[in-house]
Amino acid sequence: MRVLKWLACLVALLAAPASADTPQPLEAWADALFEPALKTHRFSGAEIVVVENGTVALAKGYGLADPATGRAMDPAATEVRIGSTTKVITATAIAQLHEKGLIRSLDDPANRYLKRVRLPDWKGRPITIRHLLTHRAGFEDKAFGLGTDRAIAHPVSAEVIARAMPKLVRAPGTWSVYSNFGTAVLGLIVEDVSGEPIDRYFEVHIFRPLGMERSYLNFDLSPFPAHARPYATFPNGAQQAIGYVPMNPFIAPAGGVSTTGLDMARFMTAQIEGAQGKASILSPEGFRRMQTRHVANHPATTGFGMVFIEGAWNGAHVVEHGGGWPGFQTVMLLIPERGVGVFASIVGEAPVVDLTEQLRSLVGKTRLAADPANPVEPVLNSSYIREAALTRFLGAYRSAEAPVTRPASDFAGTYCRQRRSYSTVEAAFDFLGAGYAVIKAAAGADGTLTIRGVPGYRQVASGVFFNPAAAPKALGDPNASALFAFTAEGDRTTGMAPLLSVDAWERCSDTWNPLTAGMMLPVLLLVALTGTLCLFWPGSRRAERLSRWLPLLQVGTLLALPLVLLGFYAADDGIMYHVLEARPGRFVALAVAGNLAALVAVLTIAAAIAAWLRGWWGDTRRAIFRRVHFSLIAVAAAGILAFLISLNLVGWNLP
Repeated sequence: MRVLKWLACLVALLAAPASADTPQPLEAWADALFEPALKTHRFSGAEIVVVENGTVALAKGYGLADPATGRAMDPAATEVRIGSTTKVITATAIAQLHEKGLIRSLDDPANRYLKRVRLPDWKGRPITIRHLLTHRAGFEDKAFGLGTDRAIAHPVSAEVIARAMPKLVRAPGTWSVYSNFGTAVLGLIVEDVSGEPIDRYFEVHIFRPLGMERSYLNFDLSPFPAHARPYATFPNGAQQAIGYVPMNPFIAPAGGVSTTGLDMARFMTAQIEGAQGKASILSPEGFRRMQTRHVANHPATTGFGMVFIEGAWNGAHVVEHGGGWPGFQTVMLLIPERGVGVFASIVGEAPVVDLTEQLRSLVGKTRLAADPANPVEPVLNSSYIREAALTRFLGAYRSAEAPVTRPASDFAGTYCRQRRSYSTVEAAFDFLGAGYAVIKAAAGADGTLTIRGVPGYRQVASGVFFNPAAAPKALGDPNASALFAFTAEGDRTTGMAPLLSVDAWERCSDTWNPLTAGMMLPVLLLVALTGTLCLFWPGSRRAERLSRWLPLLQVGTLLALPLVLLGFYAADDGIMYHVLEARPGRFVALAVAGNLAALVAVLTIAAAIAAWLRGWWGDTRRAIFRRVHFSLIAVAAAGILAFLISLNLVGWNLP
C-alpha cells in the first residue's frame, strides 16, 4: 500500500503544472517568441543562440535567410549583420592593446595615438580614449554617410575621415550620448597603434583565436552567398527585398561585422568565462575591465563599461549590446555570474515607402491596403526580444526603492534628445520623429508622472520613476521604458534617461521644440493659406500686386520640403538609402527649398511693414482690415522662419 501511495504521489507530482517561478524550457520559450511573429510576417528570418556554462543550450533559426530561394535560417551557416554589436569587438581590440602596454592609459588623449586625424578639444579639454569607449566624447549625431554606394579604399584616408567628422557640441566627459563616430575613431586607434588594418586585426587577434571562422569585418559592396537577405511585407501581403547597404569602411568598426549565431556563441562564451577567471584573448582582468561600469547618465539606469552597456536586472549583473542596420536587428546579452549568454538576430524590415505612395493610399488601393485574411503586423523589435530574454532568465524587472526627497512636479517638463544633428539639415529628422525626439513629463494629482503619454509612473527614489506596465510589449512602442531617471543640479532638473540609457535627453524649452513646432506648423500654414484672399485685393502699384502672391508662395515652398525629402522615389527606393549611402541630391534640394521658404518669409514680413508705411490696398476701413490680415500672415511667416532656422534649413548646412 505504501508503494502504491508513493507511486500515486509521484504521478500526481509529474502531472501537476509547473510552478509559476519555473522557467519555460528554452526551445518552447523561443518558439513562443518567434513563431507567432513569423506567421504575421513580422520578419523574414530570425535566429537565437543561448549559451549556458560554456555550452550551446539552444541554437535555432526561424523563417528564411533568403525568401527568393527558400534558403532557411541556420545559426551555424547563415551570415547576419550585427550592426553596432560590432562596437564590443572593437573595444576588445582596444583592451588587448591596453594590456600589451601599447596604449598606456585609457585616460590618455586620443590624439596621442591617432596619426590620420586630430580630434578637436573643448576649451582645452581633450577627448580621451575612455570618452570614446563610453560615448562621452561630445559629438553630435550624424547618419549621412554611415554607408556608401561606392568602393572606398581601406585603411581609410584622412580625407574620408574629415568628410565624416561631426561637430563637437558638448564638453567631453559630461553625458554619454551614443556615437558611431566615437567608435569609428577607436578603430583608427587600433590601426594606428597596431600597424594592421582593422579587418586583419579582428581576424588574427579575435576571430581566429576564438574559432569564429565565419566572422569578418564586412567592406563588401554586395552580400556573400551565405548572407541573409532581408525582406519586408506590405499590409496587402506583397514582399519587398530590402536593399543591401554597404558600410563606409571608416564606420565599419562601429557596425560592420558579419557573422553567424554560433560564432557569436564563441565570442559570448569567451567574455563570460573571462569574467569568471579564464584567460583567452584577454586576461581575466581585461575582460572584467571591459564589463565593469565606468560611467552612467544616472545610477538607476544602465551605464557603460568599455563600450559594453552595463547594468543590473533584479540584482544580477548584465552586460549587453544591440545593433541595427537596414534589414537587421541584433541583441546580445551576457549574465556572466550565471554563465548565460543570449544572441538573437532579426532579419526583416518595415517596407520602404515613399510619401507619394502614402498619399495615393488615401484615395486608392496600394500596397498599403491591409488584407484581413492575411494580417501583417509591424516588424518585430529587438527591444521586446531583449526584455523577454532578461525576463526569462532573471524575472520581470523590479526597481530598487529609496527615500523620495522631492515632489514629482519638480521633474515635470520638456526634454529634448541629445543624440541629434545640431549643425546640418539632418535636424529635419528630429522634427519628423518628434514623438521620440521630445519627451514630455507631466505631473499628476496623485504624485505620479505621465511620460511620453503613458500615465502611472510612480517615484520609487528621488527623481526615479517606475511603471512596470510600461515595459516593452510584443506589439508595443519599441522605445517604451518602464523606468525614467532624472538628473538635477541644485533645484534645477537638467536631464532624463530611460532604463536602457543609450539615448539621453536634456531639459529644453516647453514652448519651442520640435514637438511644439510640429503642432504650430499646421496653424501657421493655415494662416498663410488664408492669403488666397489677397489675390482679390486691389492694387495699382507693382509691389502691391506682387506681394499678394507671397502667402501662396510661402505655402508652396513649405510643402516642397517634405516632397523633396520623402517623395518621388523610384520603386522600393527611399530616404533611408540616400542618407546612409551619402547621396547628396535630396539634401541639396532640401537646402534650396528651405532657403527659398525663408526668403519668402522675409519678403512677407517686409511687405507687411511696407503695406502700413505706404498705405497699400486702399485707404478705406476695408483696406485697414487687409493690412491687419496681411500682418497676421507676416506673423505666421516669422514663425515659419523660426521653424526653418531651428532645422538648419536657412544657410547652406549640408551633412
